[in-house]
Amino acid sequence: MRQTRPTTREEPLISLRDVEVHFENERGLFDFGSDPRVVRAVDGVSFDVEENDVISLVGESGCGKTTLGKSVIGLQRPTGGTINYRGHDMWEIRDGTSDANIDWKDVRTSLQIIHQDPGSSLNPNRRLIAILSEPLRQTHPELSAGEKRERIYSLLERVGMNPAADFAERYPHQLSGGEQQRVALCRALLMNPDVILADEAISALDVSLRVEMMDLMLDLQEEFGTSYVFISHDLSNARYFSQHGGGKIGVMYLGELAEFGPAEDVINDPQHPYTKVLRWATPNLSERKTGRLPMRKIDIPDPVNPPAGCRFHTRCPEARAVCKQQHPAATTVGDQSVTCFRMHDDHEYWNSPELEADEAAITADD
Repeated sequence: MRQTRPTTREEPLISLRDVEVHFENERGLFDFGSDPRVVRAVDGVSFDVEENDVISLVGESGCGKTTLGKSVIGLQRPTGGTINYRGHDMWEIRDGTSDANIDWKDVRTSLQIIHQDPGSSLNPNRRLIAILSEPLRQTHPELSAGEKRERIYSLLERVGMNPAADFAERYPHQLSGGEQQRVALCRALLMNPDVILADEAISALDVSLRVEMMDLMLDLQEEFGTSYVFISHDLSNARYFSQHGGGKIGVMYLGELAEFGPAEDVINDPQHPYTKVLRWATPNLSERKTGRLPMRKIDIPDPVNPPAGCRFHTRCPEARAVCKQQHPAATTVGDQSVTCFRMHDDHEYWNSPELEADEAAITADD
């Protein structure tokens, strides 16, 4: 699948083209001599991250959104396709084969991450002042201890941790989950990053704190000029973050982007059947629900052996015979990109017989 969208005249900050990340599954005890089983975690994804952008990736667990996010910030090398940073191949920079006058250390500094569980990423044996001083020591060795402390205090206050001097002397276990997440945000922002990957960064917080944290992240974006790649399994969180940030939503399914476009359009006028299912299943987004989930079956197919044709056809309420046989390409509808045959009025899909409710799916290995 190829996923594209219009770009600005300026070079995108990060550009992904036909990116693949495939993993070989570990063989079982009785699999000796058999071909390795390949998980297509990301399978042909393309989009751009612009300056001061907000992109939310949403989908069920195992759809590949975290692997894709890590590829965006250089933590996961793709097995296919290209990822460019400011117009230059990111992994050529990493390998020292690029003609760009960019050091890999600078690239890594400019691409930061906030984890779902901030407590596991904070050294439990060090005070916050030491934890936050370490990245500054690595990237700004010219700063004095007093200058580092001043910068850290200022940022702690900015994220609402007052008095900063008191919080700076605490250990991670002396903080609440929300406070730990704010420290993780501080650590990322100390690098003045181009992009921050927020990997389920609010899912562990109480519902009452999620909006507060998202608002804080967007407020700080105005000050630091950073872009966010926001990962969530909850469409309502993705909607809030991208709508208030004037950004986009990418809906992932089994390693592919089913739909990608401006948050307002994806939420209020979804085109892909899978996006419609997610919207239906999100209480505060669906205006009216029937008694049954608008999907053929609940179970997600095996990512090692995904269905042939359209990967969603085994669960899609709109699936027809051609969906089992052909793989749809991404189609632009307004500002949205949709991977579905239904976007073409003259496609053979419309004359193809509907699938029976209990019809077995054909898999890629059949």
